[in-house]
Amino acid sequence: MNCPEAHLYCASLVKGKLVFEKEGSLRGAIQQGVFLLKVPVGFDFEPGIKLCREFYLPETDQTDYRGYRAQPDIYFDREHFQTEHILVDRLRWAARLPAAVVHMALIMDALGQVIFQAALREMGVAEHLWQQLSGGAVTGQGAHWFAASHYRPERRLPGCAEHRDTGFVTLLYTCQPGLEAFIEGGWQSIAPRVGYFIVNFGACLETLSGRLPLPARAIEHRVRKCPAVSKGEDRFSFATFINPPASGELYELQPHGELLRLMSIETFLRHFNELTWQDLHTAFGIESAS
Repeated sequence: MNCPEAHLYCASLVKGKLVFEKEGSLRGAIQQGVFLLKVPVGFDFEPGIKLCREFYLPETDQTDYRGYRAQPDIYFDREHFQTEHILVDRLRWAARLPAAVVHMALIMDALGQVIFQAALREMGVAEHLWQQLSGGAVTGQGAHWFAASHYRPERRLPGCAEHRDTGFVTLLYTCQPGLEAFIEGGWQSIAPRVGYFIVNFGACLETLSGRLPLPARAIEHRVRKCPAVSKGEDRFSFATFINPPASGELYELQPHGELLRLMSIETFLRHFNELTWQDLHTAFGIESAS
């Protein structure tokens, strides 16, 4: 059954600042947990698209975009879903990803940091707390991930698990239908819009802000089963994620401004992996280069 199409807030970056089409929409986007961001002029999607189309293919001498199934530290086969993907932390981007992909991912990551900072300001979070509550992720430290996903239509399974992203901010590129989000009490289709990223807020930001007058929402989303497309191509997507480091702490900001430690990020992530994916990859998003 087809879901109704969601109507999302839209924003762009103007002189390094996040600006929405309608005044006050950042507040609405934080409450809804998702919005669209206009792609900066000159941004090149093609390296990410090429990687998504090829990373699962056998390695050849002609390209470094293939052969990732043989790299089990960054390749993940989701046995209960159609998706397979690679997940690489920023410390390993230069060594493990093609240079053009690294360049693209760095731009996306920088956009995510601008969004994260804008959201914290809008929620009234004191700036002197930003480094501690994010494990430095708000200014480029912490854990910054790049993921490329491929959906296998030959598997008669759901496309991707229902889940919330674990971190603070996600920037997602997709040009094909299939993404759905739980909005206003029901599942709604997130239609891809040419020239825009989809931005999600994650569970760490939701937890952090849960007791604030303006709490962020970590949007629940999924990908429905992707059918084979005649003379088309398999569904794919790629994304960057801004997360606290796995060695860090999950905090909740209290009404009087103090930070309450809830648990370690590693504990939080392991619980998420076990509940969401129900497979052997319990260290997904935890283990990275030292």
